[in-house]
Amino acid sequence: MNARTALAATLLVLAASATACTAETGHTDAKSPAKAKPHTPAAPDKPLKIGTAHHWSDTDTDGTHISGTTSVIGYTQPATGVDMPDSVSDFPHPVWTILEVKVCADDTSSNVMVSQAPWNLGFADDTRLAAPLISGAGVPKPEYPVNGAAVKPGTCLRGKILFSVDRGTRPTQVVYAPDGRDPVEWTVPKA
Repeated sequence: MNARTALAATLLVLAASATACTAETGHTDAKSPAKAKPHTPAAPDKPLKIGTAHHWSDTDTDGTHISGTTSVIGYTQPATGVDMPDSVSDFPHPVWTILEVKVCADDTSSNVMVSQAPWNLGFADDTRLAAPLISGAGVPKPEYPVNGAAVKPGTCLRGKILFSVDRGTRPTQVVYAPDGRDPVEWTVPKA
């Protein structure tokens, strides 16, 4: 389990650096100094319904424009087709769940780096469960990238993230919280 924890920590650092973005400051236009350039709000005021896309726009760490949509396509609990030993979970009585997500890069965007790291499950007691970064045999396909992947302008990437939750619990929301941006939330329907 120590090797898994060390690997997960290394992957989180790599994924966070790959998805790190600075917030767009709304710099002023040279022709009209008092008017800021319009920009997409960082996050909606209330949680979205599963299936609803959130459009965002930002400036990447290298100063290039990045923009696109992020969607939660579905949440399944309990998941079928999972062949994982209970010892891989951090819970004594795990229930496996699948979160299916999709990120699209706008035509005008530079490449958008994606990974499992910004995805979390939120619970009614104000706690969050980070994606465990599990991949390989036993994980339902198509898998969402663990180590990160580039989404080219005008294309999308969809995949599944495997979570385990303790038996008798269910998240109330899915939280997408990339480093440097406001979190976006989707409501998980009651069972």
